[in-house]
Amino acid sequence: MKIKKLVLSGLFAATICVTTMFPHLPVGVNGGYVHIGDTFIYLAASFLSPAYAALAAAIGAGLADLMVAPIYIIPTVIIKSLMALMFTAKANKLLCRRNALGTVFAGVICIIGYYIAEVILSGNFVSPLISALQGLVQPIASGILYAVIASVIDKKRGFLS
Repeated sequence: MKIKKLVLSGLFAATICVTTMFPHLPVGVNGGYVHIGDTFIYLAASFLSPAYAALAAAIGAGLADLMVAPIYIIPTVIIKSLMALMFTAKANKLLCRRNALGTVFAGVICIIGYYIAEVILSGNFVSPLISALQGLVQPIASGILYAVIASVIDKKRGFLS
């Protein structure tokens, strides 16, 4: 069973990496970008235990930042791991109440986490606010896409059982 979890974690990490890198839409002047990788972090966290989901999120998003925006690797590893902890894999359905709320809490963690990271990197409290406002698109889009994919999977599971 442990091998299955490791393999699934690796597959999610690879998917997170690829969907974070491609396609991505550059936002602002600080090297930030919008992507759908967070959707797969949410899905990983809905299928895996918290430790495995956090690991998949950290590795996948961290590798993407290594190749696209290396200055953000450390904040990304921390932020994406915390985002994964907002979900549960113990529910009967992927789109359960906790996971639906998890998209909101993960979005808040993402926005506040990157705001703090940009304050540290820039030494300025004001200019990162603009990036934070632009960054609202990411968690909203990822949350909507997660809800769509999770509901389709839930319906297919119900149909198969």
